[in-house]
Amino acid sequence: MRKPDIFDEIIQCLKSDAQTGADTSMNEETLRDLFARPVRKAPAPAAQPQPRNLPAQGEQGIPPAYAPDIPEWESLRTECAACMKCGLGRTRTNMVFADGNPHAELMFIGEGPGADEDATGVPFVGRAGELLSRMIAAMTFDRATETCIANIVKCRPPGNRNPSDEEAAACIPYLKRQIAMVNPKVIVLLGAVPLLYLFNLKGIMKLRGRWLDYDGIPVMPTYHPAFLLRNPPAKKDAWADLQAVMAVFGRKPAPRR
Repeated sequence: MRKPDIFDEIIQCLKSDAQTGADTSMNEETLRDLFARPVRKAPAPAAQPQPRNLPAQGEQGIPPAYAPDIPEWESLRTECAACMKCGLGRTRTNMVFADGNPHAELMFIGEGPGADEDATGVPFVGRAGELLSRMIAAMTFDRATETCIANIVKCRPPGNRNPSDEEAAACIPYLKRQIAMVNPKVIVLLGAVPLLYLFNLKGIMKLRGRWLDYDGIPVMPTYHPAFLLRNPPAKKDAWADLQAVMAVFGRKPAPRR
C-alpha cells in the first residue's frame, strides 16, 4: 500500500473540519487539484550552486550530509564539536551541527537535537525529521542540496526537554554565525523555541504565518514537525505558512499529470 504523503494528511484534516462544520476555505475540487497527486520535485534554479562531494544516501532514511569546501563553515563545526560552554556538552553523544547545503537560499531552524539526532549527529531524523523531509519535498525543494537545517542548541537536552535559557545563550552565537555564513533568502522557524531565542517572542500559535525580519532576512514562524505529529489538524496551517515561503521563490505545488 502506498504510504500517505503530507498532502493526504492535510486533505484528511480538512475533511474532518468540514464534517464538524469548520470553515476550511477550500472545496473538494480545490483539494483534489492541490493535493491528490504526488509531488514532483522542481528543478533547482540555474543560479543555485551545484552540490559537491555529496555522499551516498545513508541508512535508516537519514539524508546525506552536504560536504562544502567552505573553510569557515568547517572551522565553526570543529569549534562547536569542542564546545563545553554549558552542561549539555558533557552529556551528548554527538554534536549536531547542521544538515544540507550552506549555500542554500532556504534555511530551517529548530529547537535542539533529540535522541535520534544525538545518536547520528544529523538534525531532524526520526519521525519528526521524516515529516520535515516530506514538507520540504512538498515545497518542491530538495532537502540535501536546496536547504540548510540547524537548531538553537547543538547538543541534546536530557529527556528531550526544551533548552534552558543558559544553554540557549551559550549556543546561539554559533547559530548566528551559521546564519551569517549561509545568508539565506528566507528562514523558517520550526516551533516556539527558535521564536523565543531569536526574537524574544512567545506565542507560536498567534505568530505563525506572520513574517518577521532577522537582519534583513524574511523569517516565517510555523509549527515544529513534532507538534504536527501530535496535532494533525495543525498541518493545514503549517502548509499555508510553507506556501507563503514558496511564493517568495516563485514556486508552486507541482502540477498533476
